[in-house]
This record gives sequence, C-alpha cells and structure tokens, in this order.
Amino acid sequence: MDYNSIIKNYTEEKKDEIVKLAKVNKSDMGLNNSYNNQALNLFFNLWHDHFPNVRQTKTCKGCRQAVVKFFHNVADYISSERLKAVETAKAPETVKTFKKKNKKPAKHITRTGALSPTGVRN
Repeated sequence: MDYNSIIKNYTEEKKDEIVKLAKVNKSDMGLNNSYNNQALNLFFNLWHDHFPNVRQTKTCKGCRQAVVKFFHNVADYISSERLKAVETAKAPETVKTFKKKNKKPAKHITRTGALSPTGVRN
C-alpha cells in the first residue's frame, strides 16, 4: 500500500492530528497497556473512509491491532516526509566532492646503511 496515495487529500491539520494521536496512542499503549479512545475512533473512521470494503470492528482484537498499526505507520510516513522536506530545504545547493588521489606508500629508507625490513640495502 502506498501511503502517499492515502495522505494526498489530507490537510496539514489532519496530518498533524494523525501524527499527534499516534504518539499519544503509542504512549498510552506503553504506559497503560490500552488504546487511546480518541485515536482509536479517528483511526477507525479513516479506515472506513479509505477501505469501505474491508470491514474492521473495534470489538475485534486483531482488527484493532491491524488498524492501529496501519495508522502508526502512516504517521511515521508523514513524519519522515516532513523531515525530508526540512533536510532538503537546509541542504546547500551545490556540494562538490573530490576524490583523494591514491598515493603510493613511501619506500622505507634506512639512513644508517642497515638492512631494510625486506632484507636489501638501500
């Protein structure tokens, strides 16, 4: 499923609400081991708007898990898209990179006339 096709008609306020409620819901799930009712209601309403043929009910444990996981992923996608937009806005226009030239290792020269590590006099 392409998340971009799902969120393309959402307003910024609706995207903010999804991200905010996903964070609240994750927090409630971690602390209280229960879903946030406001988040659950919104997620199920959005689910029924997008997928009217796929029936999900709040009373079904598997249905709740699937819908909540889906919208947590949507919220993560929205956040990542916003982060990309911020990073591209901050990025410099042109960045030149140069490769370092490979230098040959320096030959070991002994100053005292002793044998080098390879066993030859220099």
